[in-house]
Amino acid sequence: MKKIFSIILLIFISSIGFAQYDRYSKGERSERVPHVTKFVVTPQNIDYVLSTPYVDTAYKFYDYAECFSESQRKAIEKRCQEFVDKTGLGIAIVVVNGIKWHSFGGFSPQESFIHDFYDYNDFKPDGVMMLLNLDNGVSSHHSIFDAGKLYEDYFMGSKLEYYGPEMKALYNAGDYYGDIMWFIEHVEEDYLYDISFPLWKCLIFAVIFGLIFWGIHLSKYKLKHLATSANNYKKEGSFKLTQNRTDFVKTFTTKTYSPRSSGSSHGGRSSSGGGHSGGSF
Repeated sequence: MKKIFSIILLIFISSIGFAQYDRYSKGERSERVPHVTKFVVTPQNIDYVLSTPYVDTAYKFYDYAECFSESQRKAIEKRCQEFVDKTGLGIAIVVVNGIKWHSFGGFSPQESFIHDFYDYNDFKPDGVMMLLNLDNGVSSHHSIFDAGKLYEDYFMGSKLEYYGPEMKALYNAGDYYGDIMWFIEHVEEDYLYDISFPLWKCLIFAVIFGLIFWGIHLSKYKLKHLATSANNYKKEGSFKLTQNRTDFVKTFTTKTYSPRSSGSSHGGRSSSGGGHSGGSF
Protein backbone atom coordinates (compact mmCIF):
# COMPACT_ATOMS: atom_id res chain seq x y z
CA MET A 1 0.00 0.00 0.00
CA LYS A 2 2.86 2.34 0.85
CA LYS A 3 4.51 1.73 -2.52
CA ILE A 4 1.22 2.27 -4.34
CA PHE A 5 0.81 5.62 -2.58
CA SER A 6 4.34 6.67 -3.62
CA ILE A 7 3.72 5.67 -7.23
CA ILE A 8 0.49 7.69 -7.34
CA LEU A 9 2.22 10.78 -5.99
CA LEU A 10 5.05 10.39 -8.49
CA ILE A 11 2.50 10.23 -11.30
CA PHE A 12 0.98 13.45 -10.00
CA ILE A 13 4.41 15.08 -10.06
CA SER A 14 4.98 14.06 -13.65
CA SER A 15 1.58 15.48 -14.58
CA ILE A 16 2.63 19.01 -13.59
CA GLY A 17 5.93 18.89 -15.38
CA PHE A 18 8.48 18.31 -12.62
CA ALA A 19 9.86 15.08 -14.04
CA GLN A 20 10.76 16.45 -17.46
CA TYR A 21 11.96 19.85 -16.28
CA ASP A 22 15.52 19.30 -15.02
CA ARG A 23 16.71 22.91 -15.00
CA TYR A 24 16.41 23.09 -11.22
CA SER A 25 16.95 19.46 -10.23
CA LYS A 26 19.80 18.33 -7.98
CA GLY A 27 19.03 14.66 -8.44
CA GLU A 28 16.73 11.95 -7.15
CA ARG A 29 15.60 11.21 -3.62
CA SER A 30 15.52 7.75 -2.09
CA GLU A 31 14.62 6.26 1.27
CA ARG A 32 18.31 5.69 1.87
CA VAL A 33 19.31 9.24 0.78
CA PRO A 34 16.23 11.50 1.08
CA HIS A 35 18.25 14.76 0.91
CA VAL A 36 16.44 16.41 3.84
CA THR A 37 18.46 18.48 6.31
CA LYS A 38 16.00 20.64 8.28
CA PHE A 39 13.55 17.97 9.45
CA VAL A 40 13.55 14.38 10.59
CA VAL A 41 12.41 11.88 7.97
CA THR A 42 9.97 9.41 9.48
CA PRO A 43 7.79 6.55 8.21
CA GLN A 44 4.89 9.02 8.40
CA ASN A 45 6.39 11.61 6.04
CA ILE A 46 8.77 9.59 3.83
CA ASP A 47 6.25 9.38 0.97
CA TYR A 48 5.85 13.16 0.99
CA VAL A 49 9.63 13.58 0.99
CA LEU A 50 10.18 11.24 -1.95
CA SER A 51 7.44 12.96 -3.93
CA THR A 52 8.88 16.46 -3.49
CA PRO A 53 11.26 17.71 -6.21
CA TYR A 54 14.85 17.92 -5.00
CA VAL A 55 16.05 21.29 -6.31
CA ASP A 56 19.05 23.57 -6.32
CA THR A 57 18.09 26.26 -3.81
CA ALA A 58 20.48 28.77 -5.42
CA TYR A 59 17.74 29.56 -7.96
CA LYS A 60 14.99 30.50 -5.48
CA PHE A 61 12.62 30.97 -8.45
CA TYR A 62 11.18 27.90 -10.18
CA ASP A 63 9.18 28.43 -13.36
CA TYR A 64 7.68 24.99 -13.96
CA ALA A 65 4.98 26.58 -16.14
CA GLU A 66 7.70 27.94 -18.45
CA CYS A 67 5.81 31.19 -19.00
CA PHE A 68 8.66 33.62 -18.24
CA SER A 69 11.38 34.75 -20.60
CA GLU A 70 15.00 34.06 -19.76
CA SER A 71 15.58 37.73 -18.93
CA GLN A 72 12.56 37.75 -16.60
CA ARG A 73 13.74 34.58 -14.85
CA LYS A 74 17.19 36.03 -14.30
CA ALA A 75 15.74 39.31 -13.02
CA ILE A 76 13.52 37.50 -10.50
CA GLU A 77 16.39 35.23 -9.41
CA LYS A 78 18.59 38.31 -8.90
CA ARG A 79 15.86 40.06 -6.91
CA CYS A 80 15.40 36.98 -4.74
CA GLN A 81 19.10 36.94 -3.93
CA GLU A 82 18.98 40.64 -3.02
CA PHE A 83 16.07 39.82 -0.72
CA VAL A 84 18.12 37.12 1.01
CA ASP A 85 21.13 39.41 1.36
CA LYS A 86 19.08 42.24 2.88
CA THR A 87 16.83 40.24 5.21
CA GLY A 88 18.81 37.08 5.99
CA LEU A 89 15.64 35.08 5.22
CA GLY A 90 15.07 32.27 2.76
CA ILE A 91 12.68 32.56 -0.18
CA ALA A 92 11.15 30.17 -2.69
CA ILE A 93 8.79 31.14 -5.52
CA VAL A 94 7.23 28.40 -7.63
CA VAL A 95 5.08 28.84 -10.75
CA VAL A 96 2.94 25.95 -12.03
CA ASN A 97 0.12 25.53 -14.51
CA GLY A 98 -2.11 23.21 -12.53
CA ILE A 99 -1.08 20.96 -9.67
CA LYS A 100 -2.15 17.68 -8.10
CA TRP A 101 -0.91 17.06 -4.58
CA HIS A 102 -1.95 15.67 -1.24
CA SER A 103 -3.56 17.90 1.40
CA PHE A 104 -2.20 17.84 4.93
CA GLY A 105 -3.20 19.34 8.27
CA GLY A 106 -6.20 21.22 6.93
CA PHE A 107 -4.23 22.92 4.15
CA SER A 108 -5.28 22.72 0.50
CA PRO A 109 -3.25 20.61 -1.97
CA GLN A 110 -1.43 23.60 -3.45
CA GLU A 111 -0.70 24.97 0.02
CA SER A 112 0.64 21.58 1.12
CA PHE A 113 2.83 21.44 -1.99
CA ILE A 114 4.56 24.77 -1.36
CA HIS A 115 5.12 23.77 2.30
CA ASP A 116 6.74 20.48 1.27
CA PHE A 117 8.76 22.19 -1.45
CA TYR A 118 10.22 24.66 1.05
CA ASP A 119 10.64 22.28 3.98
CA TYR A 120 12.21 19.33 2.15
CA ASN A 121 14.75 21.43 0.26
CA ASP A 122 17.70 23.32 1.73
CA PHE A 123 16.10 26.75 2.01
CA LYS A 124 16.80 28.69 5.19
CA PRO A 125 14.67 27.65 8.19
CA ASP A 126 13.25 31.19 8.49
CA GLY A 127 11.71 32.43 5.28
CA VAL A 128 8.80 32.98 2.94
CA MET A 129 7.33 31.08 0.03
CA MET A 130 4.92 31.76 -2.82
CA LEU A 131 3.10 29.45 -5.21
CA LEU A 132 1.61 31.00 -8.36
CA ASN A 133 -0.84 28.65 -10.08
CA LEU A 134 -1.78 29.72 -13.62
CA ASP A 135 -4.52 27.11 -13.97
CA ASN A 136 -7.76 28.92 -14.90
CA GLY A 137 -9.79 26.16 -13.27
CA VAL A 138 -8.76 27.02 -9.69
CA SER A 139 -10.33 29.66 -7.48
CA SER A 140 -7.07 30.65 -5.74
CA HIS A 141 -4.03 31.40 -7.88
CA HIS A 142 -1.75 32.49 -5.03
CA SER A 143 -0.57 30.67 -1.93
CA ILE A 144 1.82 32.65 0.28
CA PHE A 145 3.27 31.38 3.56
CA ASP A 146 6.13 31.84 6.02
CA ALA A 147 8.35 29.45 7.96
CA GLY A 148 10.40 29.31 11.14
CA LYS A 149 10.42 32.34 13.42
CA LEU A 150 8.14 34.21 11.00
CA TYR A 151 5.46 31.59 11.64
CA GLU A 152 5.85 32.17 15.38
CA ASP A 153 5.09 35.87 14.77
CA TYR A 154 2.26 35.04 12.30
CA PHE A 155 4.09 37.29 9.84
CA MET A 156 2.54 36.26 6.53
CA GLY A 157 -0.83 35.47 8.08
CA SER A 158 -1.11 39.10 9.22
CA LYS A 159 -0.32 40.43 5.72
CA LEU A 160 -2.89 38.48 3.72
CA GLU A 161 -5.64 41.13 3.71
CA TYR A 162 -3.15 43.73 2.45
CA TYR A 163 -1.29 41.61 -0.10
CA GLY A 164 -4.30 39.83 -1.59
CA PRO A 165 -6.06 42.69 -3.46
CA GLU A 166 -2.82 44.11 -4.88
CA MET A 167 -1.45 40.79 -6.13
CA LYS A 168 -4.80 39.64 -7.51
CA ALA A 169 -5.08 42.87 -9.51
CA LEU A 170 -1.66 42.28 -11.08
CA TYR A 171 -2.52 38.65 -11.82
CA ASN A 172 -5.85 39.55 -13.42
CA ALA A 173 -4.04 42.07 -15.62
CA GLY A 174 -1.76 39.28 -16.84
CA ASP A 175 1.29 40.85 -15.20
CA TYR A 176 2.73 37.71 -13.58
CA TYR A 177 6.20 39.22 -13.49
CA GLY A 178 4.94 42.33 -11.68
CA ASP A 179 2.89 40.10 -9.36
CA ILE A 180 6.00 38.25 -8.17
CA MET A 181 8.21 41.33 -7.94
CA TRP A 182 5.53 43.15 -5.90
CA PHE A 183 5.47 40.25 -3.46
CA ILE A 184 9.25 40.24 -2.99
CA GLU A 185 9.44 44.02 -2.60
CA HIS A 186 6.71 44.29 0.02
CA VAL A 187 7.76 41.28 2.07
CA GLU A 188 11.24 42.79 2.25
CA GLU A 189 9.94 46.22 3.27
CA ASP A 190 7.52 44.84 5.85
CA TYR A 191 10.06 42.51 7.41
CA LEU A 192 12.79 45.14 7.67
CA TYR A 193 10.29 47.59 9.18
CA ASP A 194 9.05 45.01 11.69
CA ILE A 195 12.54 44.16 12.95
CA SER A 196 13.49 47.86 13.09
CA PHE A 197 10.37 48.86 15.05
CA PRO A 198 9.08 45.83 16.93
CA LEU A 199 5.98 46.15 19.11
CA TRP A 200 7.90 46.32 22.40
CA LYS A 201 9.82 49.38 21.17
CA CYS A 202 6.60 51.11 20.19
CA LEU A 203 5.13 50.46 23.64
CA ILE A 204 8.23 51.85 25.38
CA PHE A 205 8.12 55.02 23.26
CA ALA A 206 4.41 55.43 24.02
CA VAL A 207 4.96 55.07 27.78
CA ILE A 208 7.89 57.53 27.78
CA PHE A 209 5.96 60.08 25.73
CA GLY A 210 2.95 59.72 28.04
CA LEU A 211 5.05 60.30 31.16
CA ILE A 212 6.72 63.36 29.67
CA PHE A 213 3.37 64.86 28.61
CA TRP A 214 1.85 64.18 32.04
CA GLY A 215 4.83 65.75 33.82
CA ILE A 216 4.64 68.90 31.70
CA HIS A 217 0.91 69.16 32.29
CA LEU A 218 1.30 68.95 36.09
CA SER A 219 4.12 71.45 36.18
CA LYS A 220 2.14 74.11 34.25
CA TYR A 221 -1.19 73.83 36.02
CA LYS A 222 -2.04 73.67 39.70
CA LEU A 223 -5.09 71.56 40.12
CA LYS A 224 -7.76 72.98 42.43
CA HIS A 225 -10.80 71.23 43.83
CA LEU A 226 -13.82 72.86 42.24
CA ALA A 227 -17.49 72.20 42.82
CA THR A 228 -18.64 69.77 40.16
CA SER A 229 -22.39 69.80 40.86
CA ALA A 230 -25.08 72.43 41.33
CA ASN A 231 -26.01 70.61 44.54
CA ASN A 232 -22.97 72.23 46.17
CA TYR A 233 -24.72 75.61 45.97
CA LYS A 234 -28.30 74.52 46.73
CA LYS A 235 -30.00 75.12 50.04
CA GLU A 236 -31.51 71.90 51.28
CA GLY A 237 -35.30 71.76 50.72
CA SER A 238 -35.36 74.89 48.52
CA PHE A 239 -35.60 73.12 45.14
CA LYS A 240 -38.81 71.69 43.61
CA LEU A 241 -38.99 69.99 40.20
CA THR A 242 -42.11 71.22 38.37
CA GLN A 243 -41.38 70.00 34.81
CA ASN A 244 -39.03 67.45 33.21
CA ARG A 245 -38.30 67.48 29.46
CA THR A 246 -35.67 65.73 27.28
CA ASP A 247 -34.61 67.30 23.96
CA PHE A 248 -32.40 65.42 21.45
CA VAL A 249 -30.24 68.00 19.72
CA LYS A 250 -27.60 65.83 18.00
CA THR A 251 -27.32 62.50 16.21
CA PHE A 252 -24.16 60.47 15.73
CA THR A 253 -23.37 57.98 12.94
CA THR A 254 -20.64 55.37 13.47
CA LYS A 255 -18.93 53.82 10.43
CA THR A 256 -16.85 50.67 10.60
CA TYR A 257 -14.23 49.80 7.95
CA SER A 258 -14.61 46.36 6.44
CA PRO A 259 -11.56 45.22 4.43
CA ARG A 260 -12.00 43.58 1.05
CA SER A 261 -12.05 39.82 1.27
CA SER A 262 -8.90 38.26 -0.16
CA GLY A 263 -8.88 34.82 1.37
CA SER A 264 -8.66 33.80 4.99
CA SER A 265 -5.33 33.54 6.76
CA HIS A 266 -4.51 30.45 8.78
CA GLY A 267 -1.57 28.58 10.21
CA GLY A 268 -0.53 25.10 11.21
CA ARG A 269 1.94 22.26 10.73
CA SER A 270 2.89 20.66 7.44
CA SER A 271 3.87 17.04 6.81
CA SER A 272 7.42 17.85 7.91
CA GLY A 273 6.23 19.19 11.26
CA GLY A 274 7.24 22.72 10.31
CA GLY A 275 4.91 25.63 11.05
CA HIS A 276 3.51 27.96 8.40
CA SER A 277 1.09 30.90 8.46
CA GLY A 278 -0.46 32.55 5.44
CA GLY A 279 -3.21 31.61 3.01
CA SER A 280 -4.49 31.52 -0.56
CA PHE A 281 -6.38 34.00 -2.70
